[in-house]
Amino acid sequence: MSEVIFIALSTFAAENRLPLAMLESSGHRFRLHSTGERITRDELVQNASDATVIVAGVEPYDSGTLKLLPALRCISRCGAGVDAIDLDAARRRGIVVANTPTIPIDAVAELALAMFLSLSRNLRPQANLMRAGRWERLSAHLLKGRTVGLIGLGRIGQRVAHLCRAFGAHVIAHDPMAAPAVARELGVTLVGKEGLLEAADIVSLHASRNAGQPVLIGAPELALMKRGAVLVNLARGEMVDEAALVAALESGQIGGAGLDVFGSEPYRGALCEFEQVILTPHSATLTAETRAAMEIQCVENALQFLDGNVPADRRVI
Repeated sequence: MSEVIFIALSTFAAENRLPLAMLESSGHRFRLHSTGERITRDELVQNASDATVIVAGVEPYDSGTLKLLPALRCISRCGAGVDAIDLDAARRRGIVVANTPTIPIDAVAELALAMFLSLSRNLRPQANLMRAGRWERLSAHLLKGRTVGLIGLGRIGQRVAHLCRAFGAHVIAHDPMAAPAVARELGVTLVGKEGLLEAADIVSLHASRNAGQPVLIGAPELALMKRGAVLVNLARGEMVDEAALVAALESGQIGGAGLDVFGSEPYRGALCEFEQVILTPHSATLTAETRAAMEIQCVENALQFLDGNVPADRRVI
């Protein structure tokens, strides 16, 4: 067989050897990115120039990069988001894009809930006080009875809503694409964006990036939020104006924040200095169970493409 599959993931098969065994038994030639670090554009072009299929992470596939991958016919994305792929350019070049749309849902939703609870209960500052040998009890909040505002009510937003409702929280959401029947079934009230920002004790982002308006939460939006409210972003780093968030935290307008995604990664910016901020290194899907399941499914997508049969529910274009 002449087709080559290139694995661009930095930690492929680290949690479960099955996806590697699937490639080994497939009869197709394959090559692994082996540095253990996120692949660079130069490494991608150098190592995947003859690849028919790339099993991709979050590295960018813009039109210029795609031109330098002449053999490429399929990108099998290990994850749900495809913002790093220029879909119009891929479509023009006849490149199929597949993903693993449902597998990351629980991992991302559970991290969101962990941040809601940790920030509400002031776990980080209280743990730091204990570590310093100081017995100082801080007032905190229950999640029960609080208003959680979800910007985006897709698959992940719906799961977050379900978890919050189980804790007795009131959930509102803003999503122009949301089906009212789905919201009603979840017990979620659909509202406008300004109304959500004004009413929510916790604002959590679960929307897809809008290329025409990459900053979703900036100074005007932060000013609309309740004083002392919490902001959580597990969606896209570009959706939050970092400088505006820093200013809002310094003034006390925002009482805390939790972020897993950043405009520039690895992140080492000013938000690291705030005790009331929880930062994680773009690791929402980094559970052993989720990573293994995504890798298995994206290898399945790659092999099924070469067999001429990518499932419709996993095919983006």
